[in-house]
Amino acid sequence: MLGENIKLAFASIAANKLRSFLTMLGIIIGIAAVIAIMTVGNSQTEQVREQYASFGTNNVDVYMWLANEIEVDDTQSDESGDNSKYIPNFTEEMMSSMLQTYGSQIEAIAVTNWMSGGGKAVRSGAPDSEDEYANVSLQGVNPGYFTVNDSQAPIAAGRIFGGKELQSDSYVCIVSDKLVNNLFDGDANKALGQKITIPMSTDDAGNETTADYTIIGVYTLNMGDYGYDGSISSEKDLNTTVYIPYLNAMTYTTGASSRALNSFTLKVKTGEDVISFSDDLQAYLTGLLGDDTNFQIYVSNNKQWIEEADASMKQQVMTITLIGAIALLVGGIGVMNIMTVSITERTREIGTRKALGAPNRDIQMQFITEAVIICIIGGLIGIAVGIGIGAVACKAVQHIPMVMSWKSIAGSFGVSLAIGVFFGYYPANKAAKMDPIEALRYE
Repeated sequence: MLGENIKLAFASIAANKLRSFLTMLGIIIGIAAVIAIMTVGNSQTEQVREQYASFGTNNVDVYMWLANEIEVDDTQSDESGDNSKYIPNFTEEMMSSMLQTYGSQIEAIAVTNWMSGGGKAVRSGAPDSEDEYANVSLQGVNPGYFTVNDSQAPIAAGRIFGGKELQSDSYVCIVSDKLVNNLFDGDANKALGQKITIPMSTDDAGNETTADYTIIGVYTLNMGDYGYDGSISSEKDLNTTVYIPYLNAMTYTTGASSRALNSFTLKVKTGEDVISFSDDLQAYLTGLLGDDTNFQIYVSNNKQWIEEADASMKQQVMTITLIGAIALLVGGIGVMNIMTVSITERTREIGTRKALGAPNRDIQMQFITEAVIICIIGGLIGIAVGIGIGAVACKAVQHIPMVMSWKSIAGSFGVSLAIGVFFGYYPANKAAKMDPIEALRYE
């Protein structure tokens, strides 16, 4: 009997193609909107999650800032004009105290000194050539940097700083694989132990100071972290980071503000609650500063940012999905309206079937089946349109990988069935209850 009802449903839809399509339109728009929005929302959420995760979900960033209410007053400087009391700085005592208290929960600490030097690095002692160079910027780091940032600067060859190489007079460096491509034909083993000449500073007269650094390690450049999306035609002029020992970098920085340690990053051991650790650490370091201070501590972690981004995106998706739900409601009402019209047009057909002995249940199932078929076809078209819109929005507009929302697809198909049954029941029940004699007399 179900097969016969399906045949009758398709015959009725084929006989009224335009009307059937217009009936499906509300379902198509509603489901397409829901799937497209869910797809874009999931894709954006995944993109944000991957971006934060690339910096380490177990990483905790610690900053010391001048308090908002404190203003630097030059008139209160000492006779030498020293304003160091206004410059945030984690003291050695604070670091030691922190490690004594939380050392068992910390895997590594990364400290960084951003330098103004850099430019075109060349092989030391090599003949001048317009083609053999690599654009670089300099960053002073400690060995813990490569543990904390293992996904950003994974060591592909050689090693990190160690032993006496941590001293200020140590001229060793860790370079990117892109620099190796430019200066050593892509051979990392060939690059190890070789020296490169790097511009360190330029005076007012334009005279350049350079230094020779020996390569002890090569890291793999994560192009995504550097903001390169693959659209560049050549990697020759990429500016990549050359890492040098932190204390060595300090010898090239001047002024109290540039030499002060006002931030560092911790990597918390696996299994620790990163968010709770961050809250505890902020309270602890704030307590070390005391009340009589010009500074404030700020502690953040990527895991918390990921959770907040997820919550924000879900709220936006839910809000816009409600609009799609309203379109589905309107579409359902349209189905009920058209089925009512269809039943009115087919009153004599219904009367004939009942006169020949068709039970009320068969009449009811005939029209419920037709309503469900209309909604399923509309739902399938809506799913296809929604996936297409989502793909275009993700890849062509936002340039992010598309993440399909399979739950929304399955849910949309289920909603199509539910709408067909729910909004088809009333007109089908009306048809089933018709008096056959009155139906046969209907003109």
